[in-house]
Amino acid sequence: MSVKNIAILPIYYDYVLCTNYDVYVLVGGRASGKSYLMEQYTNIALNNHKDYTMLVIEDMDTNIGAGTKDGILARRAEFGIDGYIKAVKVPPEIDYINGNKVLFKGYRTDDQQKNVKSLNGVTACWYEERQNITQQQFRGLRMQLRGGERKDRKLFLTLNPVNSDSYINKTFFEGYTPKRSQVFQWFEDGRPKVFERPIISQVDGKKAVIKCLVIVTTYRDNPYLTIQQKADIERLKNDDPEQWEMLANGKFIKPAGAFFREFTPGLHTCEPWVLPKEWRKYRTMDYGLDMLACYWIAVDSYGKAYVYRELYQSDTIISDAAKLIREMTPADEDIYSTFAPPDMWNRRQETGKSVAEIFAENGVDLEKANNDRERGWLDLKEWLKPYTDKEGKRQANIVIFDTCTNLIRTIPQLMRDKVRPNDVDSKTNHELTHGPDALRYFVSGRPLPTDKPEEKPIYNFDFERPQPEIDHEEITII
Repeated sequence: MSVKNIAILPIYYDYVLCTNYDVYVLVGGRASGKSYLMEQYTNIALNNHKDYTMLVIEDMDTNIGAGTKDGILARRAEFGIDGYIKAVKVPPEIDYINGNKVLFKGYRTDDQQKNVKSLNGVTACWYEERQNITQQQFRGLRMQLRGGERKDRKLFLTLNPVNSDSYINKTFFEGYTPKRSQVFQWFEDGRPKVFERPIISQVDGKKAVIKCLVIVTTYRDNPYLTIQQKADIERLKNDDPEQWEMLANGKFIKPAGAFFREFTPGLHTCEPWVLPKEWRKYRTMDYGLDMLACYWIAVDSYGKAYVYRELYQSDTIISDAAKLIREMTPADEDIYSTFAPPDMWNRRQETGKSVAEIFAENGVDLEKANNDRERGWLDLKEWLKPYTDKEGKRQANIVIFDTCTNLIRTIPQLMRDKVRPNDVDSKTNHELTHGPDALRYFVSGRPLPTDKPEEKPIYNFDFERPQPEIDHEEITII
């Protein structure tokens, strides 16, 4: 298939279709054409390669993928390949007559993550609108690409430059300054626009390189926009300067309305490590039939908390939820308390039992946490607030293992309520609040630090030295 006469944006044509990288990070504001390109690219790849399976992932709870699926199908007319489609299936899948296919998956919960990992023969992956991808997810998706020919295995990330604290910004922008020889285009303000970003690691003593290409686009890169479309975007310059920088100029920002502006990946996250067995351990949870969010947290002797395990699953009845929690808690792991919201002690009319009672009957005893929302959120902000230790290093009192992907994903997405500024926006999608709510119950429960080991008394057996005088009246013999 020839693509010379197809309306692909020049910036993408020059660097995506005509280069060979392992990872493409496509960062763009509104109307920059990045999603449109990937719909085009998917059709090009599936009609020009053998044994090719494209996995399309969206940040959603289901596998519907209606937006990207319809977009890919709509590009057929542009290419004149309507007859190349063999079948469109439910759950979403597009089969081509040459044996290639497109699979669509939602990737938000841990359960969905397992479904993605179970797929075989994936050649390339397009992760759409994933601003808050974690390092663990990035690595996992790269490892997922095992199908087709080696040269065809590519990971595409398309996203808006929303969160300045995101893994993408820290790794590819703030955390990396490309050499001039690695930059192919520049913005007028001197920022790199198209550049290489190699990620180097050591495997068995040998250097392994992931070749990444980063492309930052704006509406100005799209010659196909109408005057009205351009005017709508440029109106943001006066109406919403913050959105203007993000959507029009392709700059990462921290939204003004973000509730937890204290949260910073890297400071509040870390790779898993073996926690001392003697540290005091807690569980904290938020439960509803729509979502079970449970976290295991260890607290050291200084009161610093480490969130080290996550259970995040929907459509789970109480007995099954309790079973999962028990199964994920090793037998030799002593849990000091399991915090839960007070409404779990409300008795149900149909059974006369509370949720807490049913959990207890199934082997999970709960402790009632305070549910003062505003006080709880403010307490959590204090725990998250960075500080500088005696050695001059920035620290935080809560650190989250990067395996707790949903907690890391949802905290930065919570926005401030415009009416009650000490509370999270009441209109927030409930899926985004379960994990942070569970963490709020933990800090509201006033968790105790691990007991410090008793210092052994130092006895003075040097009777030659003068001994201090003792006021015998102050001694009580029991």
